[in-house]
Amino acid sequence: MRISILILLLGLSPWVAAEIYHYVDANGRKVFVDSLSQVPREYQDQLETRAEAAPPEPEVVPVDADASVQAIRQQLDDAIAEFDTLIADLETDVSIRGNQVIVPVRAVQGNRRADTRLLLDTGATGTVFHRQALSRLRGATFNAGSAQVANGEMIEVEAINLDRLEIGPFKMTSARAMVIDPVGSSRHDGLLGMDFLRQVEYRIDYDNKRIIWQPQRHTELVEKRDHLLLQQAMNDEDLIASLKEESAEQAPAAAEQTAAAP
Repeated sequence: MRISILILLLGLSPWVAAEIYHYVDANGRKVFVDSLSQVPREYQDQLETRAEAAPPEPEVVPVDADASVQAIRQQLDDAIAEFDTLIADLETDVSIRGNQVIVPVRAVQGNRRADTRLLLDTGATGTVFHRQALSRLRGATFNAGSAQVANGEMIEVEAINLDRLEIGPFKMTSARAMVIDPVGSSRHDGLLGMDFLRQVEYRIDYDNKRIIWQPQRHTELVEKRDHLLLQQAMNDEDLIASLKEESAEQAPAAAEQTAAAP
């Protein structure tokens, strides 16, 4: 009788899309939320939506038990490599100086881009660029009032509409950011504020100087990858036994899903 051995592999299923709502508040700032209940009533008549892509999940696919152990190991290698790619996408190297975390951020406008380094600042309501950091974009700015900086000084603030901001695995389209002439010298190009940070989950890995985006998903992917690495390190007999055991554990769940399918 033929036995199916189940190996975790990454399928090519379409990404799942969630609706992201955005509106422009009284200060002219574009606000993104993932729930209609988060939109104030006075702004609901101007709602726009866009699809937010979610990354594919690993899926279980059957491997013929009659296949050679070499073929099974090759599929394990392929699966491990794809897990490595997904894990790397959720990690961003940063610079850390004391309590300051400097994050690489790409600003895009038309066919021009500016690679910048922004200070992660949970005290900043919006993302702010130093004017010189965006000089390559040659984008038009417009007056956005004034703001008080850390030393208490009031400075003029301008704004710029960007086609896209790229931060780690995230791409924010139609993004608006503030532009200032910095006071004094600085080791960064501006502030990465709560207009972005409140939309994402992240953890700062101070030891390895990186940000982990979507920490729970990152942990799950690492655990699954490490499990495959353990299997790959087994001798042939133990590997087949391990896969058969997983196949037996997965069979009831697979049968339930088949029975529930329309």
